[in-house]
Amino acid sequence: MAIIGTAGHIDHGKSALVHALTAIDPDRLPEEKRRGMTIDLGFAWLPLPSGETVGFVDVPGHEDLVRNMIAGATGIDAAMLVIAADDGWMPQTEEHLRILDLLGVRHGIVALTKTDLVDDPEWLDLVEADIGGRLKGTALEGAPVVRVSAHKGTNIEGLRQQIQQLVSKLGRKDIGKPRLPIDRVFTIKGSGLVLTGTLMDGTLVQGEEAYLFPGGISCRIRGLESYRTKKEKVHAGNRVAINLVGLEKKDLKRGDMVFGGKEQFKSTKVLDAEIRLIPHLAVPLKSTALCAVYLGTREIPGKVVLLGREALKADESSFAQLRFEDEVAAHIGDRFILRRASPPETIGGGIVLDPLAARHKFKDIPKVLPILERRRGLDLEELILSELDKKNCVEERHLLVASQFSRQEIRGCVESLRTKGKLIAGNSWVIGVAFWQRQTALLMELLAKDHELRPEERGLSQAEVQSRLGLPKAPFGHLLVTLSQAGKIFRNGEMIALSGHRPSLSPGQEALVSKILKFFETHRANPPTRKEAVGQMGGDTIFRYMCRQNLLVELPEGIVFDRSHYESVKNRIVGLLRKNNSVTIQEMRDLLGLSRKYIFPLLTKLEEEGVVLHQGDRTVLRG
Repeated sequence: MAIIGTAGHIDHGKSALVHALTAIDPDRLPEEKRRGMTIDLGFAWLPLPSGETVGFVDVPGHEDLVRNMIAGATGIDAAMLVIAADDGWMPQTEEHLRILDLLGVRHGIVALTKTDLVDDPEWLDLVEADIGGRLKGTALEGAPVVRVSAHKGTNIEGLRQQIQQLVSKLGRKDIGKPRLPIDRVFTIKGSGLVLTGTLMDGTLVQGEEAYLFPGGISCRIRGLESYRTKKEKVHAGNRVAINLVGLEKKDLKRGDMVFGGKEQFKSTKVLDAEIRLIPHLAVPLKSTALCAVYLGTREIPGKVVLLGREALKADESSFAQLRFEDEVAAHIGDRFILRRASPPETIGGGIVLDPLAARHKFKDIPKVLPILERRRGLDLEELILSELDKKNCVEERHLLVASQFSRQEIRGCVESLRTKGKLIAGNSWVIGVAFWQRQTALLMELLAKDHELRPEERGLSQAEVQSRLGLPKAPFGHLLVTLSQAGKIFRNGEMIALSGHRPSLSPGQEALVSKILKFFETHRANPPTRKEAVGQMGGDTIFRYMCRQNLLVELPEGIVFDRSHYESVKNRIVGLLRKNNSVTIQEMRDLLGLSRKYIFPLLTKLEEEGVVLHQGDRTVLRG
């Protein structure tokens, strides 16, 4: 399927030509018929002998209605530039051509109309030669010129044949990200709300959910129609009418957008772009100037902040940031038009390079410009790598969602770049190589410093290291696995350490260990709590070390036994239970000479170790 948009000066016969081609009058408004002038967008379609149907978007030619022309040119595959033979090239012919050029329309036909009003064949030759010269260096350079008369039907069939040849060269891929910029909203009695537009980038299915921008409202597609034929499914490149459930006409307007999936619903108030001004522009564009930005079918005021430039002259280009008061939704590669409000004129346009940009401060510009330079060619590899330059790591399902590439294309490119060693991919995340190397070095440095400062400790907890690195959980886990498999770190439960690290003590700490052990040996009849021992002996770090090395055993409620004392008490309890099958708390007190303060923590510890089992007020051996 293909969409062709008309373009050209007022009263050059655009609507009449569409009518002659399709037998459909694109002028639908009473005022248009009364004044004989196209005011808003009109639509028609032409079935071709090949079986395809080509849609037409007819636009107004008056200079005061350029905003409607831009809305109609959004999403077209080719243009039919209409020039009256008696008038020749006119101001709106020039402006419409510049708009087509800025919107990236690279295919088209020139229809030289009203040839019935010109008797001199030489005049037609002069006009055609002038057209060829003016098209040089533009999007339509080399486009065929077809002489026609809509009034008399002259060569209309020849124009149809040229259209069929043109359509055979066009193609639009389905990237699975359906979005439809709305160009018309109305209601039909018995059906309710209907909106129309040109479907871009995907497929819509009757009965499925859709999302509206702005607002993110979820709705259901009750019905679909394309060229007055009801459809269960419509594909990219078609003119579509959508009947939505649960909304009113006041909820929608031209410029809003329908998305087919929630994942791709991304919006921002800032876009990074490359802009270009038209030739022969009299007044330069200064940085931070306010312009009307035409994006999709929407007109929105925005501030144009030039990056690294103070001003831009005619036919010059620059990277820029567009800043808006309201949210906008765009994809990488989307085209837009810039117009001044006063005097009203088209001054340029551009292409979106980053649809989810941050506001750049002056000091950030030297870092931003190389990233935008990499993106300007819209090469998928460069887009992925520059995205990682910007964000360091991205969840794969979110990578370039707002772009004109399918998920399959992105996934395949990620795998290719991974194979080439240009990125790291794992645990559903994509990570930049330079960032990965920095994170690896930082993790190793953190562990080395910790081992130097606290040699008696086993290492750092994973939670602490993840927090200090600032990595999401999945990439952090992938980093640990990679370093573990490489033999660079050792994981012990939740603790991580460099592979060669073993907890050790200084001579002073070794002396403190001996002192602490002697202290506990002299207090076996009344073992202290951890708090009491630390208060008398100091060295809480050493206590943790001694517990990990099994020199001390910490019981519930903070009671601490030295290891040999604990094993001795445990053996006496086990011997008593083997002899008597079961014992009470009082019997244990009598055997051990310890108070209930110690009996309960001891039994709890033994139960945790799987040695004993409580049965009511008695204790038995487990198993």
